[in-house]
Amino acid sequence: MDLLKNLLFTQVPQAQFTQLKNEWKKITGPLEKEKEKPLRFLRYFLMANYVIDNDRSDAVVREDEIYDWFVKKDNAALCDYRNKPFEFVRKIIRNVDSYISFGNGLGNDGKPSIPMDSLKRLAGGAFSLHYVLLLAAAPLPKPLFDHFVSQLESFLFYYIFTKTPTKDLERNFSLWADELREIAGKTDTAEQRIALNAFVANHFQSNMESKAQELSDALKRLTLHTMQQYRTRYLLARLTQHVEMAFNGVKAPGSLGSFTDLEIEHILPNTPTAELRNQWTAESPHSLYDDYKNRLGNLTLLEKPINIVAGNDFYSEKTAEYRKSGNYLTRSLVELTEVGQNSSVTRINKMLKSYPAWNATSIDDRHGQLIELAKDVWRTAPLDG
Repeated sequence: MDLLKNLLFTQVPQAQFTQLKNEWKKITGPLEKEKEKPLRFLRYFLMANYVIDNDRSDAVVREDEIYDWFVKKDNAALCDYRNKPFEFVRKIIRNVDSYISFGNGLGNDGKPSIPMDSLKRLAGGAFSLHYVLLLAAAPLPKPLFDHFVSQLESFLFYYIFTKTPTKDLERNFSLWADELREIAGKTDTAEQRIALNAFVANHFQSNMESKAQELSDALKRLTLHTMQQYRTRYLLARLTQHVEMAFNGVKAPGSLGSFTDLEIEHILPNTPTAELRNQWTAESPHSLYDDYKNRLGNLTLLEKPINIVAGNDFYSEKTAEYRKSGNYLTRSLVELTEVGQNSSVTRINKMLKSYPAWNATSIDDRHGQLIELAKDVWRTAPLDG
């Protein structure tokens, strides 16, 4: 970062040093305040804003290659920092502002964004490579950008929950950023929408289809401790939200916060009584209790007061509490609500099931149902005109 700063100072007369120094603080100040790594930002900035051509032909800039990239003759001309140093610095500033906003769950208008907040809950602090695409797409009109973020969330869900190494994405993201810049640069909104839909279909949807079986296999193995807990909570929250939207006939999702704030409930108790454990062993001698209690099929979200009352009881004793839950995914364990003949409730009921008893077969069955529900939640869709 200091080398780049010094490089830019050599491009301006001494009389403009103070001006450049003040502009430079608008880059370093926000990054320091948010404890963001400057080199990581610069790497993403380059891949998001410029065509990356190197000897490896992988379209990737490594952190130790950043300065060398800047001083290379062709790249210096691409950035044009020698002729227009202040314009170049202001471009970095705009990207820093977007980078910080996205990290705080804000949209490309700097305001709270439901799609960006949801994406942030998935990515957490462990994944950041998607900033390359977000920075490239930032100039899009807000409706197109928000749609893009939602599609990106579905795409990343497949990659994160299959634990795909990020190196598999680096080259693609850098190349895809070139396409996104071209789409964002179009002046006609209808053309942008058509191009963005094609981008999502060609890159996100096709890759998700190729990883569909891999995702199913990963979700079959999913337990409470397979992923970081915030990601397991995110998974359950999105499933619960999706069912709740269908139950209420709502098309556009609201904040995920009201769902991520719920407690993760073990339907088969996490700390069972000796009586309950003995009954399980007698009924399911080939199914380990401590294995089944943490499986995805045994988890649901529940309000804290209800969760406290439900406690570590038998399922038959918990059902009365589950009926009181504010979310339909949990209530549906006990009973499905019938509303009309072709309502959104009827349609979501086809993906749900109530259980009179709770055993290994019930958990396996519900686990499979939640996997099918996940495919309905995390998918791509074109943006209509």
